[in-house]
Amino acid sequence: MNEPAVALDLEVAALLADEPELLAIADAVAATQAQPPRRRRWRRFVAVAAALAAAGALLALVPYGGGESSLLPEALAAIGHGPVLHARIEAELPDTNVVELATGRAAAQMVTIEYWFDEPRGRLRTVTRRGGVLVEDVLQTRAGATARRGRVVSARGVQPALDPGLAAFVTRYRRALATGEARRVGEGELEGRRVVWLAFAAGGSGRRVAVDAETYAPLVIVPLDADGRPAAFSWRVGLIESVARVEADFAPPSRRGPRPFRGDVRRSWAVSSDQVRAAVAWPALWLGESWSGLRLVSLERQLLTRGYPPGGGNGARRGQGVRLRYAADGRRSYVELSEAPSPEPAYAFTGGEATFDGNPIPPEGSIEISQLAGSSGGAPAFVGQLRRDGVYVTIWSSSRQLCLQAARALRRVALERGGAT
Repeated sequence: MNEPAVALDLEVAALLADEPELLAIADAVAATQAQPPRRRRWRRFVAVAAALAAAGALLALVPYGGGESSLLPEALAAIGHGPVLHARIEAELPDTNVVELATGRAAAQMVTIEYWFDEPRGRLRTVTRRGGVLVEDVLQTRAGATARRGRVVSARGVQPALDPGLAAFVTRYRRALATGEARRVGEGELEGRRVVWLAFAAGGSGRRVAVDAETYAPLVIVPLDADGRPAAFSWRVGLIESVARVEADFAPPSRRGPRPFRGDVRRSWAVSSDQVRAAVAWPALWLGESWSGLRLVSLERQLLTRGYPPGGGNGARRGQGVRLRYAADGRRSYVELSEAPSPEPAYAFTGGEATFDGNPIPPEGSIEISQLAGSSGGAPAFVGQLRRDGVYVTIWSSSRQLCLQAARALRRVALERGGAT
């Protein structure tokens, strides 16, 4: 059975039309993301852009072929002379963290990207992990690229191609400084290490890179917007070295089954709590008829579907869920619960296996909370996702505090019998 190729969003492809290396990486990132509802589409684009910013920043540190070796001997020794470049960068995701419900202790979600590049043989492997869990593995060669879900095909017929920008790493710094492509903009200290800050221009935006003052090894990458302002996150360079081919890892990606690329609510029925108890076989959760000054204004049983990419032999699959909304007249405060016995894409579980932001679903007893920018400059919204008693719950709320409090207050609908609370 042939699996469908993964297509890249047209706006991303257009943005990177002149950057085949980044276009290939964007393809890989797009392949990891289920197609989101319209209200989430901008956030997926930002996720792709963030990964591209990191990849672009890494490439900016690496020279183009040719030229003389220009770094200090210490830097050359630190990098090595092997034919394969091995690099690993990581960042804390902005506005997203995992909170332990019992203690309130919060931890940022981490994304790690690891690269192996063999320029003479035309091979690039990119491995992405979120929260320590593998989410994508892409191997590019001169013949094309493959990911965990199959062959990667760019929009407009552009095939992934390797860029020579990763070749001859050790020549870049001085040449970039001499030509004005990179500028030394200051010095400082980073975690007890003396660093030099370099600024690299890239079209309408750029990045600043902190390098070790003695070895010139890159330590931190800070993307900049078109006005030169730093992004909300930075990438830490955990490792950059050259290794022998026998030490490199160019294993092909392990194949995985198809994931749903969309989820829909096909039908909704207004029901009572008694009807929910009778209609669903799983322990539906709620906050009661009223909670924290908010009242239950709607309770619906919903028919859900999962859609799969065409050509993979997987038709739409059905499931059911429950949606509850709590609000108060004259107040902007609200809490909305969407729940089902499996992580449904219709309820913002990406690909039916990850959170709204594409991270691993947190273990029972924890919740991932993300802040979303408000539309048209309005107040932000918050989305929290957790699992409890085998039920996967998405909480939309008007504040982070309400989201966390609601997660802690969830209880089974069945406990309301006989007036229990």
